[in-house]
Amino acid sequence: MNAVVANASVLVVEDDDIVRRLLAEYLETHSHVTVESARDGVEALHQISTKPYDVIVLDIMMPKMSGVDLLDSLAALRRDPSVQSLRSLPAVLVVTSVSDGEVPDRVLAERCPELVRGVFRKPLELQALADEVRRHLR
Repeated sequence: MNAVVANASVLVVEDDDIVRRLLAEYLETHSHVTVESARDGVEALHQISTKPYDVIVLDIMMPKMSGVDLLDSLAALRRDPSVQSLRSLPAVLVVTSVSDGEVPDRVLAERCPELVRGVFRKPLELQALADEVRRHLR
């Protein structure tokens, strides 16, 4: 098991309340990190612009602002020198219920290659997700 990084933080962005709480609790317990959450891309964008995160677990299908739109916004913010929290990029782990046939992993990863580090399909294998979160902690 990788050593736990002090003060490591993860943001879980998921519109389903039950799934969001489950992911946050599981990652706190199994990855030993501080986990915050957001209900949609708009809420997540606000949090990301004010605080740095090591890893973002991002659902794609959400109301208000989808995960893809959030990735596009993060890429734009990255180019804005006034946004200090994106100086070091978080690793983004995409979570989606959309099948690989509908939206291949490659398409999701290529959308924002400097951010997307992995794609997980629902139903999730929670231990694999926790392992991947730990792998990307700085």
